Parts: sequence; C-alpha cells; structure tokens
Amino acid sequence: MPKHTGGCLCGKVRFELSNDPEVAYGCHCRFCQKATGTAFRSGMRYKKGNVSLNHADLKTYIYTSPEHGRSLNVHFCPSCGTTVTVTTERFPEAQVMMLGTLDDPSSITVDMHMFADEGMKWVSFGEDDTVYGKHRLNSDGTPATPLNV
Repeated sequence: MPKHTGGCLCGKVRFELSNDPEVAYGCHCRFCQKATGTAFRSGMRYKKGNVSLNHADLKTYIYTSPEHGRSLNVHFCPSCGTTVTVTTERFPEAQVMMLGTLDDPSSITVDMHMFADEGMKWVSFGEDDTVYGKHRLNSDGTPATPLNV
C-alpha cells in the first residue's frame, strides 16, 4: 500500500511513494525560481526505489549549472507541462518529487529551506524552520551550518 500518491495536472502521469520523504524542503535558488515561475520549489527527496511512476512518458529538460557544471534533470508531463520530478547528477540515487503534485500535500511538513541567500526578500520562514544560505550539504558532503534567522 503506497504511503503517498500524486500526479500531474491533467492526470496522465501518476505516481506512488512507498514511504515518507527523506527530507522535504523549500529551495529558493534562482534555478528553482525560474523553473517554477514563482518564489521557490517545494521538493521531497526519495530514494529512486521508493518511487513508482505509471507508464506515462515524461519529457526531460537537462539544465547544466554554470556554478558547478553538474546537470539537473527536470522531468515533466508532455501534455500539461507539470514538473513531477527532478533528478540530479550530484545525487544519482535520489529522486526529488514535487510536493504540489501530491494528492494530499498537507500530509507533508516543510520546515527546511535552502538557498535563502538567493530568495525573494518578502518570503519569511517559521521560527522553528532550519534555513541554509546555500545547500544543506557542503560541496564535500558534510552538513552545512544553518543561518540564524
């Protein structure tokens, strides 16, 4: 029995998630702002083996970061354009699912934010949220230090 289900706007793409996410977060980087057309992306990190997509063919846009040169792969429904998932070169075992595509997005709590240094100045965070200026992991894989916000 899936823990969470969801899909795209038109319903052609459906997915099941076998457990809760490893982490749920808001990403405020310029890539996510541009890709979503809004202030930030709400994502949930899963191991690829915990994600089951139906047989709908997703289209993929490959973005190469000018900052670090690695690819970010945006997978979206070819009919309605909904971004369903993102995979990255840096974390090949991970699959990021978009929180807004869940059938019940209120079942997930987002209390961690990354790339706040690039965020819109009018976005505020909860007093118990963990906020990072850049990624939550340093380039060497060690945990980053959260900001005092």
